Amino acid sequence: MQVRVQLMRNSGRWLTWNQKPREFRGTLLSSRTRKGDEQGLSYIYLADDGPSLYDARVISVLGNEVRIVGLEKDDSAWVVQEWNCEILAIK
Repeated sequence: MQVRVQLMRNSGRWLTWNQKPREFRGTLLSSRTRKGDEQGLSYIYLADDGPSLYDARVISVLGNEVRIVGLEKDDSAWVVQEWNCEILAIK
């Protein structure tokens, strides 16, 4: 699925009204981390070096926009991140 993603938080904090969200475009994919025989943690990501969102949960769907919340790695800490995904095309 081709999407345009806006990151709605910076290091886990909501963006202020005058901050422009970082934007990425690409193919939205999903996978699961693997450690030995354990199932691991599921995550979604944008192909071609885009951001990753771990333990992602859809919180709303409106028309062609999907709001997703999850965790991202920020330096050495896990922080909350929220994506606003606009669906551009489904392949």
